[in-house]
Amino acid sequence: MKHRESPYINRRKKTIEFYVHHLNAATCNHISLAGTFNHWATDELQMKPEKVSGGWKISIPMLPNGKYYYRFLIDDKMWMEDIENPLREPDGVTGWNSVLTV
Repeated sequence: MKHRESPYINRRKKTIEFYVHHLNAATCNHISLAGTFNHWATDELQMKPEKVSGGWKISIPMLPNGKYYYRFLIDDKMWMEDIENPLREPDGVTGWNSVLTV
């Protein structure tokens, strides 16, 4: 299966689409998107499973121009950067934040 670009800025629809393709994505119960654009809230942006690909996706409204940091939270216990996005910076602790520039 071909992976989709994540994040994908869809200027026509004025949305930003995020995709997760993770080895355990098919067995997890839920994945949420959190970042500087929503004050790292873990309960607001719940991703939806894609039955065909076994991945997860979410589409959010277009953000103002700027630089944002984000991660995925799997089953409320494991943080994961966006492995489809090569742009990442250290999170200041022991991991990485993915970078989105609009």
